[in-house]
Amino acid sequence: MNTPPLIWQNTLPQPFGPSEHPALARIAAAESLTAALRALPHRFSVNLLHSGTGEAGPLLADGFPQMPQKPFCRDVYLCLDGTPVVWARSQCRPESAFWRNTLDCGTRPLGEILFGGIAGLSRSPLQYALPRPGLLPQASQALLVRRSFFTHQGESLGLAECFLPALAGFLR
Repeated sequence: MNTPPLIWQNTLPQPFGPSEHPALARIAAAESLTAALRALPHRFSVNLLHSGTGEAGPLLADGFPQMPQKPFCRDVYLCLDGTPVVWARSQCRPESAFWRNTLDCGTRPLGEILFGGIAGLSRSPLQYALPRPGLLPQASQALLVRRSFFTHQGESLGLAECFLPALAGFLR
């Protein structure tokens, strides 16, 4: 049986709108998730899970025409006070030297680089989806997923961010 694709939309899906969950809505709508999490009164850190060739996943696949089965990926947990609150995946074509070099940043937040003034960088609008339980092992209980695509000199980078239940505890 095929699993239905995620339904992506350009606005926050219910029940995560500003009137229902104002703090989560503010974080989810932030241009830079790194900056939004750093603004909270908690210690922000990045836990690198994987950097290298990986399996193409369901969060970014339809955003890349003819993406190879084995894209170059970077998987991280964004943490507050050592607790994972967001699982993020960045992926690009394996032959993209610019994006592979950009993703080779260890535990440095990718947001620092992307919003640090790369000339000629463009970003698609943010898209949001409600994940299905068990969609991803790294974020099996995700509350909300957002994604966007960055383009530099004709090469694309996809970025998906899965908001984990622990985040809600830090927003009270």
